[in-house]
Amino acid sequence: MPVDSDSLTAFRRQVTSARSLDAPLWEASRHLVDPTDWPATRNSLVEAILASSIPDGLKQDLRSALPVVLPTADHTAAGLLKQLTGLPLTKALRALCVFFKVGRPATAKWPLPTVTPDTIDRFIQTHHNPFDVLVEQVPASVLDLGAGDLSFAEELATLYEPALIAQHRPLVLHCLDRLDPSSQLGGPLHAPPLRLNRLRSKPGLEFRFYGDQDMFALDALERDQRLAARYLLVTCWAPATPTFAYEPTRLSARCLAEELRRTKGDSRQIRHGKEAALEVNHAGRSLLFPPWKFDIRGPLALLELMARRGALCVLGAVDSQVCWEILSQLIDDSRVRPTDVVLSAQTLPEIFGETYRQLSALPVGGSCLLSDLTPLRKSFPSVLHTASGQPAPYRFRQVKIQRGALFEGLPASSTARRFQGMSEETPPWLLTLVPEPISIS
Repeated sequence: MPVDSDSLTAFRRQVTSARSLDAPLWEASRHLVDPTDWPATRNSLVEAILASSIPDGLKQDLRSALPVVLPTADHTAAGLLKQLTGLPLTKALRALCVFFKVGRPATAKWPLPTVTPDTIDRFIQTHHNPFDVLVEQVPASVLDLGAGDLSFAEELATLYEPALIAQHRPLVLHCLDRLDPSSQLGGPLHAPPLRLNRLRSKPGLEFRFYGDQDMFALDALERDQRLAARYLLVTCWAPATPTFAYEPTRLSARCLAEELRRTKGDSRQIRHGKEAALEVNHAGRSLLFPPWKFDIRGPLALLELMARRGALCVLGAVDSQVCWEILSQLIDDSRVRPTDVVLSAQTLPEIFGETYRQLSALPVGGSCLLSDLTPLRKSFPSVLHTASGQPAPYRFRQVKIQRGALFEGLPASSTARRFQGMSEETPPWLLTLVPEPISIS
């Protein structure tokens, strides 16, 4: 039976996306197409294709296109494979292995989402609450970056665990925070032991908390299967200032140093008891922070991490400075990313123009799609180093912007709730982003 064009187009999109959706298996697929290993791989791939739910005609076409040996001189088969997948021979075979899960260890601990970006896109455009995706898609898995006092984690579990238990599904909730639980620094941002114990004791919750953990150094956790390679949803509440308030690819080290000195004051590394600390002299006061407080990673690093780890990304309680720095990376027009110009109340109107005026007029509780205001960036540069080499390029298919700290029915962090009492602070933002890998022919 011939394959209709819509089914073939959908299949090609899913196969070409497979490399970014499961980076570890994509890397492992190299050995699967080695000439020595290929005969066994081909047998497994044929079995997986025939057992799949794709159309019968497509099954037969794929089976016919798989070469018996590698390297192959069968240009007809290679041409058919290119037509079916949109990829050249070796990449097509590797992508098919990833798509049909050939070569995945049987002992993989955490299930990975298979939902497509267009499905997630339709979801966020028709749903007020992005977290409701947990009850509509599988697996119900969340990675919370910078989890702090775990207040968001507890609210999320309280809201969604009952519905998922009714569906006989667990809520997988993994939380990271850079604060060392044994540190004397960080104050109320530490996870209270009672809350930690409550989360660990919930029967329908597969909860893990990793303290003293840099979110940009996760290889060991993933290698030991303490983390999943990818989650249905990745969140970050109140992205840290100044860590994500400045983008180092557009602001020089000298510019950043001068801006930190101007806004935060002089700082120096010291010892506080038995631990390292950052001492900051601000407004006549001496303040102590963890030693990495002024490490500048920028929104590009955060966006890439979230895009590669989640099918849906949510940034909540984003203060205005961090929000505009993030938006400058999401918008296609390179003029919103000027070199060595700090984004401020004085520079924002001129840099962002009409987009600034439209977003500034958005009332608390209001929402819009960023693509309705301005074109989205078509691709993003990689700024993260990975053990598996150069990652596939990506973009964001859609970005939804909501104004405010708290929204009815949405879980939130304690930081988001503190905004209610901060009369001098401008209302924060909630950003919901749909990442999408970019296929390479």
